[in-house]
Amino acid sequence: MSPDELMIAAKDAGLDGVCITEHNIVWPLEDVEAISKKHGLPVFRGVEITTTGGDILVFGLEEIPNEILTPMELKTHVDAVGGAAIAAHPFRGFLVFGFGVLKMDLKDAIDNPTFSHVHGLEVCNSMVTDEENDFARRVAESMRLIKIGGSDAHSPGTVGTCVTRFQDVLEDEKALVAAILSGRFTSERWK
Repeated sequence: MSPDELMIAAKDAGLDGVCITEHNIVWPLEDVEAISKKHGLPVFRGVEITTTGGDILVFGLEEIPNEILTPMELKTHVDAVGGAAIAAHPFRGFLVFGFGVLKMDLKDAIDNPTFSHVHGLEVCNSMVTDEENDFARRVAESMRLIKIGGSDAHSPGTVGTCVTRFQDVLEDEKALVAAILSGRFTSERWK
């Protein structure tokens, strides 16, 4: 979907702001500010970075490495700038095989080395099943990790499906990162 389609869908869904997390691309700040001003809705930047341990949503990182990193290497970069790293859709695809077929239980999931190199897990993602989201929530709670939500919208109809409700008004990306790291929010399926 185009940025304009995203913004129209976000307003139609009643969102107070959006965060764009393209794969391996940090949007230029001037582009984000322009689309925000055009539609009168705050836009924040993040990036979904492919690592050897899966996709990780990163907030607060201006430049991304030109190579595929391990989750531990990425977290070193993120921590150096005071950012936040969240494992994206950590159990996507389990619907295809099923937890039983893969013999995945809570202990196995907790032992995933990627999860020791992130601040949190995405526990509400519109592109996975409720069972996969619930399992991610249980893992995050067991590991005392941040639990965040995101639509993972690729079309206007999925914008606002899963949301993160922040307790504070977010004025800029620095405030977004601080709010994520503080855990002052809830995540939920909205529509």
